[in-house]
Amino acid sequence: MIEINVTDSGALAALNRLISGIQNTEPAMRAIGEYIMELSKRSFEKSASPSGVRWAPNTQTTILQYLEQTGGNYRRDGRLSVKGAQRATGKKPLIGQSRDLSRQFSYVADGNSVTISNTMAYAAMHQFGGTRAQFPHLWGNIPARPFMPVDAGGALDDAAARHAVSAVEDYINSLTGR
Repeated sequence: MIEINVTDSGALAALNRLISGIQNTEPAMRAIGEYIMELSKRSFEKSASPSGVRWAPNTQTTILQYLEQTGGNYRRDGRLSVKGAQRATGKKPLIGQSRDLSRQFSYVADGNSVTISNTMAYAAMHQFGGTRAQFPHLWGNIPARPFMPVDAGGALDDAAARHAVSAVEDYINSLTGR
């Protein structure tokens, strides 16, 4: 049997950095959280899911509701004003007056996990969709318009999962000095 003892201080220091780093992966979790949060915000700019699938357009009911909530959209004779027509044609799905749904993202990372969330109570409804039968307070069915790269079971889509693996690999490489 051959036995090799490593006594090189540089190798031992690198090994200790690796062991210490693997015990607390918070930097990798933060990188994943930041990426997914920014990816989700970009969905609103593109009106598409993180994987590029275009969102269903607004229904006429949604556009009329939107116009009712803002002033100056109708002329005195009841017809749509120029301003109202511009608002109606420019109304992007999931973008309301406050734009809160597109901005209220956060993440919490620790040594073992990362949780990315949107603080708006109706975020899941827009992510996964819902029907008026399920939620009687709605004025109609809501189609799924995914803005986060996850399915209903919480699994990341392929591109986000690859990025997460890459973030962990980058973190491990940083521990070994690569």
